[in-house]
Amino acid sequence: MQTLNAIGLVAALATLGACAGTPDSSSGMTSATEVISNSGELPSQTLAPGACGLFLWTQSPPVRFVFFTEAGSDTAIMNVDGTETPLQLTSTGGSLFGQFMTQMTYRSPTGNVGVSYQPGEQLDGGQRIRNGRLSLVGRDGWETMIPVLGLSACQPAER
Repeated sequence: MQTLNAIGLVAALATLGACAGTPDSSSGMTSATEVISNSGELPSQTLAPGACGLFLWTQSPPVRFVFFTEAGSDTAIMNVDGTETPLQLTSTGGSLFGQFMTQMTYRSPTGNVGVSYQPGEQLDGGQRIRNGRLSLVGRDGWETMIPVLGLSACQPAER
């Protein structure tokens, strides 16, 4: 009797494993790898003297500079499908981190982009960002999370 139960359990697990396999590419759904690949990379950003910025890179190879916003601005930029895309700030939360909040939501032409992170160690003129993530939510409701790390840094003021 126990042998039959064990065989039944193995058969059920094998069936479940087959259901949880690789997504069907014909379904039209975009995988997280495709979203990250399509996120592209932003060009270098220059801060004016006295200005501060938030810079985010993907954690996984290939490491890419994917998100930027300047302190005091309600806009950000991200590269989506090879195009530098403006984002509009819609909400903030979490804790104060220099001149930024640790949770921000932006509206994009294709949905919403959530940014959240934990402050890391202090640096000369800035602070590292650890355990961050970009949450891309399309208009269809699908959400893709991209692990990020980064930096909040300020350009010294001219004297």
